[in-house]
Amino acid sequence: MTITTTIAYATIRTTICFCIRSEIFCDGPLLSAAQNAFIFNDSKTFVDLHLKNDPATVLSDFESLNSTDMGVMQSFVDANFDGPAIEFSPWVPPDWQLSPAILEKIQDPELRAWASDLHTLWKDLGRKIKDDVDINKDQYSLMHVDNPFVVPGGRFREFYYWDSYWIIKGLLLSGMTDTVKGMLSNFISIVDQLGFVPNGNRIYYQRRSQPPFLIPSVNEYLKVTGDFQFVRDNLPTLQKEYEFWMVNRSVEVRKQDGGSVESYTLNRYNVFMGKPRPESYREDVETAAGLPEVDAAEVYSNLASAAESGWDFSSRWFGQQGTLSSIRTKQIVPVDLNSIMCMNERLLAEFYEQAGDTVKAAEFTTAYQTRRSAIQNVLWKESTGVWLDYDLELSATRDEFYLSNILPMWAGCYGSEVGAAKHEIDGKVLSYLKNEGVLDYPGGVPTSKKNTSEQWDYPNAWPPLQQMLIEALDNSDLKEAKQIAFDLAQKWTLTNYLAYKENKVMYEKYDVTNQGVPGHGGEYGVQAGFGWTNGVIMTLLDEYGDKLKSDVPITTTPSSRGHQANSEYFIVALLLSLTLFFSSCFVSV
Repeated sequence: MTITTTIAYATIRTTICFCIRSEIFCDGPLLSAAQNAFIFNDSKTFVDLHLKNDPATVLSDFESLNSTDMGVMQSFVDANFDGPAIEFSPWVPPDWQLSPAILEKIQDPELRAWASDLHTLWKDLGRKIKDDVDINKDQYSLMHVDNPFVVPGGRFREFYYWDSYWIIKGLLLSGMTDTVKGMLSNFISIVDQLGFVPNGNRIYYQRRSQPPFLIPSVNEYLKVTGDFQFVRDNLPTLQKEYEFWMVNRSVEVRKQDGGSVESYTLNRYNVFMGKPRPESYREDVETAAGLPEVDAAEVYSNLASAAESGWDFSSRWFGQQGTLSSIRTKQIVPVDLNSIMCMNERLLAEFYEQAGDTVKAAEFTTAYQTRRSAIQNVLWKESTGVWLDYDLELSATRDEFYLSNILPMWAGCYGSEVGAAKHEIDGKVLSYLKNEGVLDYPGGVPTSKKNTSEQWDYPNAWPPLQQMLIEALDNSDLKEAKQIAFDLAQKWTLTNYLAYKENKVMYEKYDVTNQGVPGHGGEYGVQAGFGWTNGVIMTLLDEYGDKLKSDVPITTTPSSRGHQANSEYFIVALLLSLTLFFSSCFVSV
């Protein structure tokens, strides 16, 4: 049996920049000069500024400058820009309430008080865009939307697509359904304009998306409110976003078994932009330094594609050299993206069924079943007992641990409709996690086992992946899986709680090797706030609030640390036995 791949290759066009509107915030000599002048430590700061004058005047003034003089550029930016974060008006969500029902479910008094603090943080993270952003569009990089929203925090001053799924889950637990409906309406309006939800509402994000969580977010809102009319009204737009991914981010993989060939359509991240990301301009230029223009454009495209994945950056996307400059995101068919797409197909089928459109319901039921088959036939590796990313260039799965490997289990897109088949797969996945030795770190489950200094690698643990793993295990019929789910929920809750107790801050990521310590690495410092972290903790407190404790000591379980760890324990035990044996011999003599 062999697997071959059909890919439509295209030349990356270096003439296409990241947005349509701006010669200042997205591309061009001014952007390059301002970023290379190192006026701000974070490249994102410059492209988040506000223009004091109209763009034509600013560009005209720039043409007469010695743009290679850092002092001149500093004065120019000071004279023509202000900000960042001046685009917003003061806003407190009107549906915020003092004591949401979730607090009553939390038995531990310290965790209950902490949950109350997290509930209050929504007010700090809420944003309402000023009317001037809509009136004077060319002077801002922020994309105007009608409704207020909740941001991640820190340098992430705007909304972010996949972050919002966990933010929405937290807001719903806070009883803030109107805020959630407004955020969903923002996404829907942007899909109507662009055809998809961008990475965030900045014009420099207009060429890339993030993991497609709009449909699951709408489903979370529906489960809490029962507002199916909202779903019915927006079904065409939800389908439009789905079609964007199928038209622009799909690839055909052909599996040859004997004399027959079967084709499977799967999805990948694939941004065809051959320029540095404006918000990471200096970093991208440094990554591609020394490469011919065509090769540099390909690196830029793969960097943008990794940013679209949300995993920016990780060894998951690296080539054989194992460095960021060898990045090849577009050649990888990711397990997690296809799991999310499978969930989207199932939900669309359910939505259309409830809307009474049996033709559309049947169409998406078929798509869902076809995707399940593709995930199992292309991404599942029986000898490993888990799903693996697929390498299009090598026509093979990539046998590396990434926490995303378990996502078909989270999405319910695996096995047959018969429970016994899922039961068997659940057991294999659980054994895989044990054998990889990833369940016993004190601070959570690592994103990978490779320490590359990239933020989506060891030793960092990220809230969304922790929540999806815990939910996947808890949904299993295996008692052991459910117990491990609770143990991980307790561990992750304590990791977050200890950091908050020490610093009064929720971080975007944490270090698995040091309980209560924020993560590190990547192209910017660890951020605080933090939207999806708050949402994940509130989700865990809602699910396990009657059992979670604030003072549980963390211990490791040697039996689940994997083959390498088991070997270490065997050797130690053997040496101890030999020591005791020889000691007894000497005593006998």
